[in-house]
Amino acid sequence: MRGSRGRTNRSISPAVIVHTAQPAEHQPDPSQLIQKLAQEMAQALIQQQQVQPVQNRRNTLTVKEALEEVFENSISEYKLYSMLRAGTIPHVKIGAKYLLRRDTLEAWLRQQEQGYR
Repeated sequence: MRGSRGRTNRSISPAVIVHTAQPAEHQPDPSQLIQKLAQEMAQALIQQQQVQPVQNRRNTLTVKEALEEVFENSISEYKLYSMLRAGTIPHVKIGAKYLLRRDTLEAWLRQQEQGYR
């Protein structure tokens, strides 16, 4: 009896263990969580780009703006000036300055794509 007096019963009942532990089937898989998060972030970025109003995009562009915004720097500035001087790309020249219309350039690019199909 001497040993039982100083002891306290600190064991956890099985009901408590069952109550606090979650079955393995209810625990989310970390790789699935990461994949879901990546998909949600991608969708948010797409929506953010689509929300940008078209009115904020200027239609009349300088050569450098057209290079960046329409051609996405896929050709050199020298090549674009060469094509403008040759009359290959639709533009308006006012004095020494070339002006290009975004919608006209995009239509011209689509037409060029059609020629290669």
